[in-house]
Amino acid sequence: MDLSEEVFRFDYAVRKGEGREAVTSAIKLLKRTTEQEAVYLTFALPQESFSAGDAFQLRAWQTSEGQERVVLSENITLRKEMLQKDYLLTKAGTGKPLFQTYLNASEQVVVVQEDTSKTIELQHLNADFPPALPPMAVSQEQQVPRTLKITKKLHFSSGDTIRFEEPGLYLVNASPGSATGILVRPEKFPLLTTADELIQPLIYMTTSTERRALYNAADPKAAVDEFWLRTAKDKSIARELIRVFYSRVEAANKAFTSHKSGWATDRGMIYIIFGQPDVVNQSGDVLTWTYRETNTSPYLKFVFNKKQNNFTENHYELVRRRDYEESWYSTVAKWRAGVTDI
Repeated sequence: MDLSEEVFRFDYAVRKGEGREAVTSAIKLLKRTTEQEAVYLTFALPQESFSAGDAFQLRAWQTSEGQERVVLSENITLRKEMLQKDYLLTKAGTGKPLFQTYLNASEQVVVVQEDTSKTIELQHLNADFPPALPPMAVSQEQQVPRTLKITKKLHFSSGDTIRFEEPGLYLVNASPGSATGILVRPEKFPLLTTADELIQPLIYMTTSTERRALYNAADPKAAVDEFWLRTAKDKSIARELIRVFYSRVEAANKAFTSHKSGWATDRGMIYIIFGQPDVVNQSGDVLTWTYRETNTSPYLKFVFNKKQNNFTENHYELVRRRDYEESWYSTVAKWRAGVTDI
């Protein structure tokens, strides 16, 4: 989407069920505001047009060289909880709704509710979810906690400001059955600044013995640099490996964070090791990433299914297959050989 061009029209389509005609209409753009990193477009949708189970498509139009063109198309399957929002969290200072899937520690949000007599309950959970398993691990089960301990409960009313001092997973309860999660990460997230943060994503290309040595080193950050230099056998190549690897980790954190950091998710794992897919397709709750065949890499296709999750709307699980094993190990071997064009 070219943000230097004005969006002049939105339209939407609502398909009411298989084989039934779609309801279509244009939407008036109410307001356009620009901030340092984003352009916010505000518009209103008629509530009576939507119900749970509908397929909703939203399109944005621009004019380029005298031609009208669609620059953004979003397809969303509407669920009951989407249409029954009891509250809204907005960024303190700007009043903008909280769109991203995480907050940074010490960030502040303001509670907005139509019914000001109600309160919301904020629970801090003791949660530690493991990183993604390799794509060929079809029979392994992750040790995911079955129950999560609530370490803190707080209550807030409409207009109150919430300051998230402590990183972790929070659950917001506004009414029975309406709980949603918020992941709070360190202040510099999605950047990685501590030794632990630099070591953790290396799980996808190192052995447990190697990671243990990094964690236990007298200077873990220096040990990470030494790991990359030893891998590349050349300072300039090592710098490029570090740049590519950790820029992918940062991008994964921005795009794929859910109930855990983006690098630790299934999509984050594939993105970090294989890079940006050549083709991305989404059909309902099924997401497909395709990597075209090159002189050095085979054709690959990864399928992710969106899964119901109590904490997030951004949780996708990879369909794992044993035949990914060769591609996975060969690509990791390229990283370990100092190949930067991956």
